[in-house]
Amino acid sequence: MSSPSNAVADIGILANGHRPNDDGSTVNEPEIIITSRRDVYGSMAHGTDLCGNCCFGDIADGSTTSPVLPPIVGLRISGVGNVPLPISDEHAGKIKSGIANEEKGGKKISSLYEIEGNVPLPISDHHASEIKKRVISEEEGSGEVYEIDASQIKVQNPQFNESLGNLLDTVAYKLGVNPGHLSARPKKLIYMEKGGYINRRRDDDKDGNVLGSLIIQLPSQFTGGELTIYNSSVEDDKDEESFKFTLGAGEEATYSCHFACHFSDCEYEMAKLRSGSRLLLCYSLRYKEVDQMPTAGLITETISPLTCSLGGLPPADRIIVIPLDKEYRIHSLANSGINALSRAHRQKAEALKAAGTDWELRIVNAKLEHTCSFWDDCDNNSSVIGIYDEIGKCVTEEMSWLTKAVDFDCVAHDGMMLAAHDEDECVSNWGACKSERRSCYDSDIYEATFLVSYDPAFETELRCLGGCEEVAEVSEMVVNAQDYALLDRVLGVIDSKEKSKFDVKSCQILLQMLTASTKNAQSLVVLVNKVLGGLSSSEEPDGQLYNVIIDAVDKLGHAELRESIEQLFAEVKRKEHKDICFFLRRMDFAFKLNKRIEEGDPNYLEAAINDLNEHGHGRAVLDSAAVVTSIVNMISHHKRQRHGLSSVVQASLTFLHNVPLTSKSLPLLVDRTHLLKHLLDQKMFGSLQTPLAEFVADFIRGLRLVIEHSTDCNALETKLKGDGKHIYIQAAAFLIKYGTQNDWDGFGKQIIKKKSIFSALTEAIISDDVDGKRLLRDILNKCLLQNYISYHNSDWIRGLKFEPRNATLHVQKVLELCPSVAQMVDKDKRLPLHHAATSSVQSYNASFEVVMRVFNAYKPAASIRDPITKLYPFQLAASNRNYKASFSLLLENPNLVSSAINGTKGRGRKRKRMRKSSA
Repeated sequence: MSSPSNAVADIGILANGHRPNDDGSTVNEPEIIITSRRDVYGSMAHGTDLCGNCCFGDIADGSTTSPVLPPIVGLRISGVGNVPLPISDEHAGKIKSGIANEEKGGKKISSLYEIEGNVPLPISDHHASEIKKRVISEEEGSGEVYEIDASQIKVQNPQFNESLGNLLDTVAYKLGVNPGHLSARPKKLIYMEKGGYINRRRDDDKDGNVLGSLIIQLPSQFTGGELTIYNSSVEDDKDEESFKFTLGAGEEATYSCHFACHFSDCEYEMAKLRSGSRLLLCYSLRYKEVDQMPTAGLITETISPLTCSLGGLPPADRIIVIPLDKEYRIHSLANSGINALSRAHRQKAEALKAAGTDWELRIVNAKLEHTCSFWDDCDNNSSVIGIYDEIGKCVTEEMSWLTKAVDFDCVAHDGMMLAAHDEDECVSNWGACKSERRSCYDSDIYEATFLVSYDPAFETELRCLGGCEEVAEVSEMVVNAQDYALLDRVLGVIDSKEKSKFDVKSCQILLQMLTASTKNAQSLVVLVNKVLGGLSSSEEPDGQLYNVIIDAVDKLGHAELRESIEQLFAEVKRKEHKDICFFLRRMDFAFKLNKRIEEGDPNYLEAAINDLNEHGHGRAVLDSAAVVTSIVNMISHHKRQRHGLSSVVQASLTFLHNVPLTSKSLPLLVDRTHLLKHLLDQKMFGSLQTPLAEFVADFIRGLRLVIEHSTDCNALETKLKGDGKHIYIQAAAFLIKYGTQNDWDGFGKQIIKKKSIFSALTEAIISDDVDGKRLLRDILNKCLLQNYISYHNSDWIRGLKFEPRNATLHVQKVLELCPSVAQMVDKDKRLPLHHAATSSVQSYNASFEVVMRVFNAYKPAASIRDPITKLYPFQLAASNRNYKASFSLLLENPNLVSSAINGTKGRGRKRKRMRKSSA
């Protein structure tokens, strides 16, 4: 085992309590000793020899860790014969009927054991009389108590004698001495009847090798007669320890043996037997010659540091884990429990049991997967295989909390384990084995056994060490029972352990309990602040919890909870890597809270917006629909706080614009369309010119990413044909209204890449009746006439010979779908032919085909002047160097030449008149 100096743990503190008097002076209170696990490890590092109990008692039927003593003893008393057990009152009475009436005072009877023969059961008066002739009454005793010397008794069952050897091992471990040095020598048999008792006394044995006494109670029927053993080594009578053993009084003692043991410097007494009788075999415990004979005083002194260390542990630290550097097999632990441990490990276990009188002991088998990579990165992953109690019962399921509360990894956490030597070596907790790197990645699995000792009185606190999930279960217990004392205990763990924190649900139900409580307001303030402070930094309140906090503010006041709320907002870890919904919830909470705070108090809304700008940059959006819903709800609920809403909207739109786009971002863009439309309908946020322009640019980029991925492209086509097509039409309308020529060109270039997408989009638009036709006209004029289908747009020309005419199939598709669009003027009174004649298509042949397709759809347009340039379409085409299209248009109506000339002269004369008038 690693030395305690390597342990990663807190250092114990000895704290003296000083309580102030009303007059300002101080009163020294009893010394409070606060220790740590490191103190416990330090105490055990000095060894566990002579760390035991001054006395011990137990049943010997195999139901505990003590070995079985066969109830059929085969007891034979010289002069009496075999004595079946237990002795009944009837047979005891028959024995007593033949006993001579001797004076009680300790005088010996010389005619001992002269009568031979068997003793029938129940014992007759005659046999009881014969036994009584051969006994002496104890000077210290009173009532019917008799002793029979060991030389006159014999135990005939060989199994009893064999079991006695196993019992001595248990006695040695319980007393904290070496089992190899301990032996037992029969001393006497005590027979007690109703009314019999033994006053407080000490066994004085002149033999210097006697360590103490062992009392084995044979199967008997009785009530009362409690055995009390006193640790007389304690100097102060007020602090004297006493230990009581019933030895199965009642039904339990009838068919089983019981035993008790103690050191020679202990005193003992037996209470009066209320009924029945008992037989006690007494042995002297002999110890091989040593420099110093173990005594109760020495044991008490040796174990005192460990007892003090365990007793001073704070509630949440009252669990100790001791690695045993060995793996005990499951079947061995299941069959023998603590008795399966080696002597050294058993001594450690018994030392913990003796020092922590009421503590529970568990034996845990765990495994560790130790992985080292080629780049020297090491990782450990531990898990519990099984948990066993002292008698070997598997309690893994019942103690599932232990698997979460204790980290069995080789590197210590919170002082629970001893520390590692280095990264490449599996620490001594797991046998100090090194991983052999046979490949780039190498994993070795180690298994080991651990002793876990814990204080069941603080199991609630220990369960909380398992993390938020275990704390949540305990919190439900608190709420269901309305147990404020239990809440105080939980809060103590929350305050001291980083791993043990409230999750959102736990925090919510506890605050609801407190806000509904009728307790003193000041007490509630303390509790509410502790609960808020105990929320895990990895947890963020949801809308329900924020509403409960608002209820608490309404009841207790913002000033009382201000510090906790500020801390909630200020926790940096809580804000890292968070979605925008996180910050929007905070903003909604801030809107509600701002109504309840006074001037000069913190501006929580401003803090939430700043956090979004600082921590939300470049983050993806997990649920864009929820984002829109949150903002829309805030606008609906907090309309009076217009300035704050404007700041929220601006920050949110900026965040959404900065979200990295992928082929999966189209739903985000659609939801942004919903949001922008809602904001425009509210008419309280201005023109939103910049956010709309940013949206247009993002929409085109997102569309390009979608079209480049066939799977996402198919999904888009499905949506354009479904009920959600109207939002895509709205997005296209935003693009036409707020985009630039570059945006329009980019949009047109993308939508003609896929014939299926183009068809679905145009059909969706035209289904919108009048508004749809106007939008289709604008898309034709601004986005389609400037682009042509290239060879790479294979789904347009699949099966067709590529020729210039096919480069304008997208224009033909629109004109076939809605022929009247060629006759529709835009807001500038321009016809599609005017736009076609001025379009700059990269391909000369495509430019010609575009003009002629639009012309053929509405030929009268060739005779209509462009309202902006006052030129005919053939002139516009010529000015754009599309001479072929210009000539073709002119051939359709040669008279346009004279009209164009006259129109030009007219404009020239008008300009001359304007110059003269200005002069």
